[in-house]
Amino acid sequence: MKNKHLKNILIILVISIAITFIFDFIYGGDNLQIISILLNVLYGVIIGSTISLSGVISHYIIGKYDISTNPIKTYVILMVAIFLFITADVLLVNTLWYRYVLNAPFERIFTSTTIIISSVVTIFVGLTIFFIILSKNFMTRFLDAEEDKQKAIREAATAKFETLKSQINPHFLFNSLNTLSTLILIDPKRADEFTSKLSNIYRYVLDNQDEDLVPVKQEIEFAGDYIKLQSIRFSGNFTFTVEDFEVDNNTMIIPLSLQLLLENVFKHNIISQKNMVAITIGFEDGYIVVRNNKSAAKEVRESHSVGLSNILNRYELVSDEHCIIEDTSSSFTVKLPLVITE
Repeated sequence: MKNKHLKNILIILVISIAITFIFDFIYGGDNLQIISILLNVLYGVIIGSTISLSGVISHYIIGKYDISTNPIKTYVILMVAIFLFITADVLLVNTLWYRYVLNAPFERIFTSTTIIISSVVTIFVGLTIFFIILSKNFMTRFLDAEEDKQKAIREAATAKFETLKSQINPHFLFNSLNTLSTLILIDPKRADEFTSKLSNIYRYVLDNQDEDLVPVKQEIEFAGDYIKLQSIRFSGNFTFTVEDFEVDNNTMIIPLSLQLLLENVFKHNIISQKNMVAITIGFEDGYIVVRNNKSAAKEVRESHSVGLSNILNRYELVSDEHCIIEDTSSSFTVKLPLVITE
């Protein structure tokens, strides 16, 4: 960074000295005299050095304002501040130079066309040079700030996604053990069958809980196994249908999403021979659709804020498409976007 600043200062100094020689030549100076050469070099160094101090102003302003959130405001403030500084700097240096080095009277300094044109051109050249350097440095800072911002967003999203995924395992186990404890009391035989199937299903949970996405086919197979588990609990007092579909292994959804939606069906509906529930899984326009009719509703409390909200939050982090929820008096439908991977 120091080498870059030094390079920029040297560029300004060289151009300032060159401009000084050009002006001296145009207006009849003798560039071959030693004293003239030394004066031109000295003036170029002074004007170039003072203009270079604009870098301190730009550094202060960029450090004070947040480039990533207010890039236009920051750039406008920079341009105005640098314009005022360089204008005042050139006028002050020229006034002191012509008065005390070249012994020109004050009246001539402010009325001489040559001096006025020299000052205006010096200001213009100084601003042009500095704005080129400033714009390059500003864009570099802006892009770096934007990259840091996006990196922070990605890290926060990843942390949030991992937190959401970590909720699934204990949530699934907690609900399954609740069901098992109930079956043990009312039907030990079914409880034994439930335990056997639960071990196979829980293996899938352990194998896929850390995945961001899983193939739809795989998730539907798991949903079928989960339904078999629930049929033991509810004695088959519901129907489950998967409509015909054709998808490849690149068509994905988030893991355990179907299981959570099916779990909500059993949690929010009273299921019995008098209150049969029909559950279907189908596909519509880039979505996988889980739909069920409503039976008599249970009074349930929120369970650890896990379930549908978990699915919605995870989808926000893996897909630009939103989940669709349709809640009517007779049915409840959730549509999950299909994610196509390469």
